Amino acid sequence: MIIAMMRILHLADVHLGASFASFGPHAADRAESVLAAFRKVPEVAAEQGIDAVLVAGDLFDSARPSDRIAAEAREVFRRLLEVTPAVFAVPGNHDPLVIPGPYTDLPEPVHVFSRPEPGEPVSVETEAGPLHVYGFAYDFAHNPDPLSDFRRTEAEGVHVALLHGAVRDAPHWSGGNSLRLAPEDLAVLEVDYVALGDYHRFRPPAEFAADGSLPACYCGSFAGLDHTETGPHGMVRAEVVAGEPPRVELVSSGVPEVQDLADLDVSACTDELEVVERVAAGAAPGALPVVTLTGQTEFALDPEKVEAGLLARFPYARVRDRTRYYDSQRLGELASRDDVIGHLARLGLDRIRQAADDDEVHLRERALRKALRAMGAT
Repeated sequence: MIIAMMRILHLADVHLGASFASFGPHAADRAESVLAAFRKVPEVAAEQGIDAVLVAGDLFDSARPSDRIAAEAREVFRRLLEVTPAVFAVPGNHDPLVIPGPYTDLPEPVHVFSRPEPGEPVSVETEAGPLHVYGFAYDFAHNPDPLSDFRRTEAEGVHVALLHGAVRDAPHWSGGNSLRLAPEDLAVLEVDYVALGDYHRFRPPAEFAADGSLPACYCGSFAGLDHTETGPHGMVRAEVVAGEPPRVELVSSGVPEVQDLADLDVSACTDELEVVERVAAGAAPGALPVVTLTGQTEFALDPEKVEAGLLARFPYARVRDRTRYYDSQRLGELASRDDVIGHLARLGLDRIRQAADDDEVHLRERALRKALRAMGAT
């Protein structure tokens, strides 16, 4: 017997209509980049030969998006239905189901799971064979433990659970109003693929069970929502065969990624312009760099000046300053002077030595550097 492989496009946490406030002046451009990338999802589905599309919640950033955002979503789903009639969605914790609302306005062939508990799956015939999708609109007040009602049918074909929730070992498990899950909850579903939304990092099945026995996957957010969501983001192309572990691949959304350059030792740099060059050399073309500066500098580094230099080259950049200056030779020379600058340097060093912890050391040193720069003594 020939076993058909089903190609599923799994996406979640697009957060259409989000403010992207942490991107500062770049926020509006970031929102437009996400919207432009979302408009291309139908083309991605066609190029990837997709049999079914699963949207695992938080398509919108709120339950009441603007008319423009709602209209953009309707148009994308209309075009998705031209690629495949098998399109499914569940609401998330950011965009719970309201009537009327953006989910109820999607084109009618899109199946939006609106009941607060799982029932019989929605079954469709695809080019790859029968597909059975289970989902529900989580509502803690109505049913705090909806998976206890889950029942898998015995119909032939591929069985998929579509859920928006926080699995226990994810960092955000204990907070928020999401459905809270344990790995063992997912294991007993006995489906061929669990399409998850809510956690914003891609987590393939191997991260749930190394032996492939738990076919769950977080596709992650469609694009980084703030500067902490670094690295590649997008959607998952899952190849699913009934009774076998799924194969998944992260497909980039095409939105410029926030690139974490991690710790960059700038001890050898002589000024902020050289620091900017070092950071820019390590950033990928088109990326939005986030960097932590470390090391012992011989000048009173100004992180705001470094960030301004990067913003002249990149649409967005973020600089975290963890450099040291207080035990530099240059500061020692300043502290030895018999003038106002020397007094300031000695006073600042005394306060740094009295600091209770590393965070206070950093805060007091930064204040000293600013004071010295204001006096032109760096």
